[in-house]
Amino acid sequence: MGFLQVILSSQKHIDKSRDYTFLHPWLGTGLLTATGGKWFSRRKMLTPAFHFKILEDFVDIFNTQSNVMVNKLKKKANGETFDIFPYITLCALDIIC
Repeated sequence: MGFLQVILSSQKHIDKSRDYTFLHPWLGTGLLTATGGKWFSRRKMLTPAFHFKILEDFVDIFNTQSNVMVNKLKKKANGETFDIFPYITLCALDIIC
């Protein structure tokens, strides 16, 4: 095993970019934002649920609900700033439900 492989596969030496800290208020330290052992244990637990064969069954739902969100966002695309959080949250809930 080469040195690079040891470093890149290490839970101890790999960390997320500081950019991920901006997601902590919204997502906490879940799979996307966690690092080290916390990330590894959560990834290991969730990996089977997100196998590409399982997700293929949901592509139509992802597509439909994403289009609903895009149509809602088009109404807000007037150059003014707005909070996108409620739109993403509702889209995620619609996909999950």
